Amino acid sequence: MRKQFMFLLICLCSLMACGHSQEEPQKAMAAKDTVIGDDIRALEKAKSVQETLNKDKENTDKAIDASSDTKLPLSTD
Repeated sequence: MRKQFMFLLICLCSLMACGHSQEEPQKAMAAKDTVIGDDIRALEKAKSVQETLNKDKENTDKAIDASSDTKLPLSTD
């Protein structure tokens, strides 16, 4: 009888140890708050600079096209 009681007690304890935790799950950290946060910020800054350069190039190309609207005849010698 005592062995059965001990077996039952061990089974109950092991079931309680494997039971569901009542703790709230941890929220995932934002990537900027992790170890690679500096790299992410540098990449975002590089993308911003590239977008600015692309806009400036587009404006320059438009200005060149506008100034060269007077097409010169090509000489065909």
